[in-house]
Amino acid sequence: MPEAVVSKVSRLLVKEIMARDPVTVDSERTVREAALAMDRSGIGCVLVTSRQDGKEKAIGIVTERDLVRRVLTMEGHISELRVKNIMSSPLIVVDPSATIEEAAGIMERSRVRRLPVVDEGGLVGVVTVSDLAKALAKQLEYSDAVFNAMARVSAPKEGMYV
Repeated sequence: MPEAVVSKVSRLLVKEIMARDPVTVDSERTVREAALAMDRSGIGCVLVTSRQDGKEKAIGIVTERDLVRRVLTMEGHISELRVKNIMSSPLIVVDPSATIEEAAGIMERSRVRRLPVVDEGGLVGVVTVSDLAKALAKQLEYSDAVFNAMARVSAPKEGMYV
């Protein structure tokens, strides 16, 4: 990657690429309700919240992978299974003012693909590996097939009738 692009990318902040207003579900909701929320929103995770000291606080995350590995492999009735019983917790988070390079480092060390973004006021967004790949693909002007594939984008077509 050209040095100018690396420098430009390393200055990008999480708050510039994160998804704002992440979908949340209360920890007492059923796993089915969490799955429906993901499906309706077209997303791969929901953040799990709980009321603590009168405030709603993010306490966990449920991903599509959690649904497959922790729910579909269970014996018995899963219709009453609560989100709090399958969520990943404690949350591994990132500050919105962190660089995307710092976020990528947290993801790599923690072996996660999604990071809730939290500031002093609480949950403000979520950043994913796909978000990082999209930012890199854009910085490289969609010239790198690897980042384009990871970001699920393609290089812009030249001309009107290509």
